[in-house]
Amino acid sequence: MTRVSNCPSDEEVYNLLRPYVAKWFRQRYGSFTLPQRCAIPLIKKGYNVLVSSPTGTGKTLAVFLGVIDELFKLAEEGRLENQIYAVYVSPLRALNN
Repeated sequence: MTRVSNCPSDEEVYNLLRPYVAKWFRQRYGSFTLPQRCAIPLIKKGYNVLVSSPTGTGKTLAVFLGVIDELFKLAEEGRLENQIYAVYVSPLRALNN
């Protein structure tokens, strides 16, 4: 397991995303949380990523944003097939409840 200590800036992460995905995120949220800035680049590179941070820090969105961006890319290239692209395991409720 690798612990990430150097995370890119918001702008660097925005530049990794499709322009319309980045625009949607920027309009909706403004900036990335630290877990998002650390995880999204690794997800975009195709790494298997385990994100561990407190509840409410954007872990779920970090994972899905990277996956959704990749699915849009495949669709644009005409390579999106009817198959499973991601498996996400999550508790059904917050662990601190």
